Amino acid sequence: MTQEPELPPLTDEQLDVLRKFALFEVGREEMLRALAGAFDVDFDPKEESDKNITQRRSANNRFPIPEPGIVITREHISNALEHKRFELVSERDLVYWATILLLNDAYVFDPGDEDLIAEWLNDISFNLDAS
Repeated sequence: MTQEPELPPLTDEQLDVLRKFALFEVGREEMLRALAGAFDVDFDPKEESDKNITQRRSANNRFPIPEPGIVITREHISNALEHKRFELVSERDLVYWATILLLNDAYVFDPGDEDLIAEWLNDISFNLDAS
């Protein structure tokens, strides 16, 4: 039996970039560059039989889950919606942001609001237009 090599943990710099991404202080491309080799995400449009286009979303986390994780709170959701309201980010940016928060294992939801946060992020991720 061969043992899998141990994955390297995220660096302090990578965790800082993820914290900034959650607050819209850095964009998706900058975050993905900083996490190259540790995290990637795929937003692949897929044609369905009825000619609707759906978005397939997948991610690869190649790092051990950090302890403690980066806590996502209601304030993160509120901040994101304010950014959208003031047109500081596009609807597509908002969809990518929510999806990455759902798929990246470094993020954890505030235990007191976990269901609410998960519901909001899922609604943003799947019900807004990413095109």
